[in-house]
Amino acid sequence: MNRNIIPFYSSLLHVISVIVIAVLTFGPMTAVSAILPDTSEQDQERPLIKEMLHLGPVNYFSPVFHDDPAIDGSKWDATEILLSDLMDYDEWQPREGLPVAWSDGQHPEWTAHTLADSILVLPGATKEHHNISWSAVYLSNDRFMPASITLKSEGMIRAFLNGEEIAVKNHTDTEDGAEAGSVNANVNLRQGTQLLLVKTMHPAAENSSGSEEELPDWTLEVQVDAGEHQHRIASVIVPERHVMQRDLSNAPRPAGVSVSPDGDLAAVHVRRDLPPDGTPETHIDIRNIPEGTIRHRFAGGMDITGMQWLPEGLRFSYTEAGNDGTNLWVIDLETGEKERILKDVEDFAGYRWSPDASYVIYSVTEKHDPGRDGVIHYRGLQDRRPGYHDRSFLYKLNVEQGSTRRLTAGLLSTTLNSIHPDGKKILFSRNHEVYDERPYGETEYIILDLQTMQTDSLFTVKFAGSGQFSPDGDRILITGGPGTFGDEGVNIPDTLLPNDYDTQAYLYDLESREITSITRDFDPEITGASWDETGRYIYFTVTEKSYRNLYRYDTRRERFRLYDTGPDVAGSLDLAENKAVGVFTGSGASDTPKAWTIDFTDRSPSATVLYDPGAEAYQHVAFGDVREWTFTNKWDEEIDGHVYYPPDFDEDKEYPVIVYYYGGTTPVTRAFAGRYPKELYAAKGYLVYVLQPSGATGFGQEFSARHVNDWGEIAGEEIITGVAAFLDDHAYADRERVGAMGASYGGFMTMYLLTQTDLFAAAVSHAGISNLASYWGEGFWGYQYSGVATANSFPWNRQDIYVNRSPVFQADDIHTPLMLVTGMSDTNVPPGESLQMFTALKLLDRDVAFIAVKDQDHHILDYKKFIRWKEAIISWFDKWLKDEPEWWKENKSDFE
Repeated sequence: MNRNIIPFYSSLLHVISVIVIAVLTFGPMTAVSAILPDTSEQDQERPLIKEMLHLGPVNYFSPVFHDDPAIDGSKWDATEILLSDLMDYDEWQPREGLPVAWSDGQHPEWTAHTLADSILVLPGATKEHHNISWSAVYLSNDRFMPASITLKSEGMIRAFLNGEEIAVKNHTDTEDGAEAGSVNANVNLRQGTQLLLVKTMHPAAENSSGSEEELPDWTLEVQVDAGEHQHRIASVIVPERHVMQRDLSNAPRPAGVSVSPDGDLAAVHVRRDLPPDGTPETHIDIRNIPEGTIRHRFAGGMDITGMQWLPEGLRFSYTEAGNDGTNLWVIDLETGEKERILKDVEDFAGYRWSPDASYVIYSVTEKHDPGRDGVIHYRGLQDRRPGYHDRSFLYKLNVEQGSTRRLTAGLLSTTLNSIHPDGKKILFSRNHEVYDERPYGETEYIILDLQTMQTDSLFTVKFAGSGQFSPDGDRILITGGPGTFGDEGVNIPDTLLPNDYDTQAYLYDLESREITSITRDFDPEITGASWDETGRYIYFTVTEKSYRNLYRYDTRRERFRLYDTGPDVAGSLDLAENKAVGVFTGSGASDTPKAWTIDFTDRSPSATVLYDPGAEAYQHVAFGDVREWTFTNKWDEEIDGHVYYPPDFDEDKEYPVIVYYYGGTTPVTRAFAGRYPKELYAAKGYLVYVLQPSGATGFGQEFSARHVNDWGEIAGEEIITGVAAFLDDHAYADRERVGAMGASYGGFMTMYLLTQTDLFAAAVSHAGISNLASYWGEGFWGYQYSGVATANSFPWNRQDIYVNRSPVFQADDIHTPLMLVTGMSDTNVPPGESLQMFTALKLLDRDVAFIAVKDQDHHILDYKKFIRWKEAIISWFDKWLKDEPEWWKENKSDFE
């Protein structure tokens, strides 16, 4: 919570006096509309808070020898109890009847109290002990507002808002005739749920001599004053609420999952980021499949990364960073033994077990730092990329002997793709720079015989991915673009060029040296692949429209089968070595991330939840509906889309709209939250319409090929057409209050759209491209991305693209208020792309804002900066789409 003091204009404020410890939230979602503020401004004289929750009092003893002076001469003081965090308040979600673990086996419960004359009378305290109490209430505010909170009590007070201390009163007022003292805090209440927690305390009376005599009842009074916005707050004593940014930032989530060889156990890596600075807290659970019951937990500072199950037995390995390098450990779950098999390897870069666990192939990066004197000679286009001159090479560790030997060297890095099932050979790849043909690089695939050290160079191709040996070792599964093997994988009209980001799958026969496309007529894009143990089936995770689905390909019958994976977006599948059981992580629109498992041996396999680490964090959070909505483009094709609704949606009202898109080569999936959390925008009272215009993968090759050399023309027309049709089809969507937002290519699309239409009332472009030529030449990956997106087109031969579709050259056509956001260390889309447009619009005297995020690259990853970035975007839309400029003004002053 921001603790900035804000101006307090008493002549405008209506003061509500109550005796509480308050928790501010966005109301109970079991009956959301019942607790939303009454925005009619009627009946403002009634008490705001009529009920509250209370916990305690609990007793606290002074430490022994507390009367003895410390080494510096000071004596212990009871205010230490007040100022100490006796429990983890960040985890508290008070509700009636909820017990709280206290010392000596005590479990006091939260109790509900009805206020009498707006005063909460706290139970009498005893003189012998220090007496501590907590009280709580939930306030729902439907907009940003400054407020003043005044706390008054005979006892000591310490108050928190969202876990951050906002006020302290460290003395008591218990003398006869003494008036209860007060303390004040000026705060900014974000729309939604805030937690105000007030801890009150009566110290033990001096010279009590063990007396159990009770002190008189004492009170706590809280005045909440939001001035002209007082009618926009309601109070409740239940924790149900809408989602907040702190939920998305702090809730535990599965960061990875893997399955044991026998398919009976899963390792679930869980991560959460802790406020106030995002310090990560991680643990790994070993859970039984399919029940999800926990068998082991590894936590408490144990730095487990790079975890892998060994091919045999109940053993797993992990890497641990030490002062002198990386160590590789093996843990046996049956015996409990732990063994280090690799010690202090500098610049360790990954590893993989052999099929019989007799050896490990691992990678080491050799660091090179050209231009140590600050002067560098760039010989190639990739030289300027940080780490480009580093080289990674392969090593083999013989586990039983503990010996290692180097396998690769030379000018180029080598990347392990696969280990042959007989353990005698490996498949690795090397990337070559090639400037005479797009995409200006190619990948060479090589088999290395580990016994003879002889190599067999299989092929060198463009737009390539990775390779895997089949279980019998006779074939290799290769992923790559439609054009990776000439026309073998291409399925588009001759008038189009393939979008080689639309990943396909191929089978390469090692004996005949023939390549076969297995996805040429399969519309979804391949995102992951795993052979089963028999070699008959290949399991694919795919992007299919806005979903990530799971398919099985039968290599004999040459057909695909779709499985019920549960969540909208399934992550990479980890398949057991010896059983057709898999695990994966997954989430969906308004469906929080979980670990899932699926047993393919069932007659009708479907995924089930293995573990939901965020269940407790989201237990009181309600989300709005997510509904499909499509329209037809000029090719008579259905353009996919979906809409996020506010949790308290009322179709008789009008709502502002945020339109979100990427518009480039990949669709916006239905994954939960992410960098642009649609669920959060909906919780703030917006309809959020997400659409997938032509050019995206997952809809078939002809659809994705329209991305090539488009740069806004087709996709932009479809977005404008789709938004107009959406507004016509939804009477509750306010056509006068429509915002547009996109990032990277979507940021370019935002700027381009504003040169073409006045449909939008405000827009946000994050890391957008304003000048295609400068992005092509300056962005670290600009020329390579353009090798697909602007295939065979250059500034000297396609000015119709590089000039006419660059938004900065049409900046005078922009009249929509535009926020430009960029990480100032962005090497993908350099900050100059936003700065060029900012310069143009400032000189044109247009409404424009520029938010520069220091020390961040293409993605804003810093915990605190991520939150400020999100707040800037929402407050910008609140200003222009809700006519609520206060939060933007507050943010702007903070930014300055």
